[in-house]
Amino acid sequence: MILVGDIGGTRTRLALATRTNGAWQLTQLREQPTGADILSMIREFLAGVPGPGVDAVAFCGAGPVADDGSIRLTNAPILLEPATLARAAGVERATLINDFAAVAESLPALTPAQLRSCGGGSARIGPRVVMGPGTGFGVAIATPAGDGWAVVAGDGGHADLAPVDDEELDVWRRLRALHGRVSAETVLCGPGLERLHVALHGARRLAAEQIALRAWHGEAPAARTVALFTRWLGSVAGNLALIAGALGGVYLAGGILPRWGDHFDAALFRTAFEDKPPYAEWLAGIPAFVVTHPAPALLGLALRAGSYTAEE
Repeated sequence: MILVGDIGGTRTRLALATRTNGAWQLTQLREQPTGADILSMIREFLAGVPGPGVDAVAFCGAGPVADDGSIRLTNAPILLEPATLARAAGVERATLINDFAAVAESLPALTPAQLRSCGGGSARIGPRVVMGPGTGFGVAIATPAGDGWAVVAGDGGHADLAPVDDEELDVWRRLRALHGRVSAETVLCGPGLERLHVALHGARRLAAEQIALRAWHGEAPAARTVALFTRWLGSVAGNLALIAGALGGVYLAGGILPRWGDHFDAALFRTAFEDKPPYAEWLAGIPAFVVTHPAPALLGLALRAGSYTAEE
């Protein structure tokens, strides 16, 4: 039994992972706002676990892993350290990795029912890109390695965001005037959707959920905001596919797109994704998917920690 935890800039999820007939199952999933006292949250969760406790713990955080193995969350003033996490859980050591690296670890275990197609061809043997908007914008790459997969965590959300037409250039200039340097995360996340709405319409700032709901109800300004957000998402996804040589596909995760469901305009996303001549035809063959598993990072953590305990 493994305690797994996904500590994001806004929400924290904890669960127990157990393996049954070779497949990992998540139980006692608990989600609550991310707070400064993560350790008390862990102790409180484990107080309700029957028996002698957990065999291992694995956590992921929304930020880069430092040389000492710690993670300072990019969008919250929280430092995660493996040793303190292990002590709080009553084990000798804790696995701590980037949150989108954890999602990438889950890919081999996801079923077709947990992936919603966004067009393209069939996945081939080759690298896979995992990316997506939430409180921030995460990126990781999974690449074939021997009989398994190697995961490379990155910070692609902080790469520059480029305009590709006059409309995007005009909005990009407004974003730069308001926020300075424009990165992918400036736009492609929950707060970024809010910033984009202000830059487009000069309106008061609305919550990302309100913008989406207004768009679904046909309100023109909100619909324009969501459309540009989707186009820029497709453009960035295409860039990452080119950089990684993502023959295995692009997998869209994070807290926003799974909630949008059928409202996500996959056709508009694909148009921007493939609009990169002379590689438009090559990109048209790259499949894209929205990950619909409710907690892929927790599943990935179980797979990662489970492989460690098996080796021991």
